[in-house]
Amino acid sequence: MAISPGDSPATADVGEMKTKLLQAFTPHQPISLPAFLRGRVNLIYRLQDVVHTEGLHVVLYGDRGTGKTSLARVAAYLVQEQDNPNGLRCVLVSCTPDDSFPSIWRKVGQDILLSQRQMGLGQHETLMITGRLDLDSAILGPNDARIILEALQNRTVIIFDEFDRLTNPETRSLMADTIKFFSDHSVPSTLVFVGVGKSLSDLLQEHLSISRNIAQIPVDPMPMSELAQIIQQGYEHVGLGFADGLDEEIAKLSQGYPHYTHLLGLWSGRRAIEEKRSEVTQEDLGRAIPDVLRNAEGGLQERYEQAVASTKPAALFKQVLLACALASKDSLGRFAVRAIQEPLQEITGSEYATGAYQSHLGRFCEDERGPVLERSGKPKSYRWRFLNPQLIPYILLQGISSEMIEPSVVQFRQRA
Repeated sequence: MAISPGDSPATADVGEMKTKLLQAFTPHQPISLPAFLRGRVNLIYRLQDVVHTEGLHVVLYGDRGTGKTSLARVAAYLVQEQDNPNGLRCVLVSCTPDDSFPSIWRKVGQDILLSQRQMGLGQHETLMITGRLDLDSAILGPNDARIILEALQNRTVIIFDEFDRLTNPETRSLMADTIKFFSDHSVPSTLVFVGVGKSLSDLLQEHLSISRNIAQIPVDPMPMSELAQIIQQGYEHVGLGFADGLDEEIAKLSQGYPHYTHLLGLWSGRRAIEEKRSEVTQEDLGRAIPDVLRNAEGGLQERYEQAVASTKPAALFKQVLLACALASKDSLGRFAVRAIQEPLQEITGSEYATGAYQSHLGRFCEDERGPVLERSGKPKSYRWRFLNPQLIPYILLQGISSEMIEPSVVQFRQRA
């Protein structure tokens, strides 16, 4: 139920608004339906093109928290030919550290069988495959996987999510062999590998031999305009207005990571609805930040506390880490030691020589403090990079919450 200008949720259905807020902002689960995915249009088009190109497979890679799984799920929904009994179908399986080649493909088979049993239930939403399948035999290599898929009457897209979690090199090597085998034998299936990584080689072994069979699609942090769309269209769905510039402020604080945009949008909206107001304000955003910090995913709070822990008040670990988050970075997310000097002065009100904080950078690269940074290059020209760039927005929000910095200090850092 939309709220008219000047009205308040006191006369509207507050319960319905809370439900719609949870539909619009989903920080802890991937998006599956196109109606709730904002931006990423060009990546969706590219995925659709690859799926319809015979012999070509996909690797979706990027930093944690950039929305890779949501992108894969929405693309899978869009390419399905639901009204055609013999049309293209999709299956998604999640990988775990203990998985082997046989266990991964058994998951594929089990998901196919489950979909077959669900054919009469909500067919417009179900990822269905029709055909016959026998899982009694072990799936030991690429040819066994081929037999599974060629037993079906539908062409298939198989999505292997969280592929980076696989720890067995032999399993990754066999999956690379499967890509080449499927391409060479025109198997009617597209394989999509989704995982955290900086390049194709981070996810697949023997990548040089299969490069011509792979479409490499990096999923970079989102631009500010697309993050702002999440807020604009999310609050429109709920029936809430928002203060001028709030969408851009949330986008800036998110630093390219939609997880934070969803968190900030959700908790700021809750503040307004709970107080029966029709507009989300800058004050709502400020009061939502502690909730966001408590609910951020992936153990970020523990990583932050480990990195800055100290019994000495003058140790500067919190301040230096915050300066690292604020520092100007290159297209690979790397920064030089001198890039920290100006933001550190902004934070502390004091000017420090590089020698006063260079040792902190080294400590941040040690296991005792995470590590949270990695170092590259040669002495006197070292560069540092956050191992998990999703930690950067968390550090910035901690800085604002603890009043070390004002929100105006934060700049949106779009990679080149």
